[in-house]
Amino acid sequence: MKILMRKLDNIRGYNLIEVLIAMAILSVVSLGMGGLIHITVGVNRNSAGKTVAVTLAQDKMEEMIATGYPHLSSTSQTLTESYGAMAGYPSYRRVSDIRINKPDTDIKLITVDVYWNDDKQRVRLQSLLSDTNPDLP
Repeated sequence: MKILMRKLDNIRGYNLIEVLIAMAILSVVSLGMGGLIHITVGVNRNSAGKTVAVTLAQDKMEEMIATGYPHLSSTSQTLTESYGAMAGYPSYRRVSDIRINKPDTDIKLITVDVYWNDDKQRVRLQSLLSDTNPDLP
């Protein structure tokens, strides 16, 4: 009977060691998963910021194109909307630039830059806009 009890005591000891090893492995895996979740949240936040910036740049670009070539400035012009100037988007700023394309003076280069994250990140859109009815000689 005593021999049987000793064997049972040894078995219980092995079970405890197995449980401790399993808990250690589970802890290491959980820490790794926590780091992965942290990275994933950061990437998603960056993607959301970039999506908003691209949308703001597209809106301004479409507005300028809809204005039409003759109604845009005839000289180079830069318009800056500082942080907080765009309703609903206080953490973004937008810089729109119109340049006469040289040597083709009947083409304007439109550039829209949107900055966020204290100017650490930027999206840039560019487009060429031509005069649909240029003065022919």
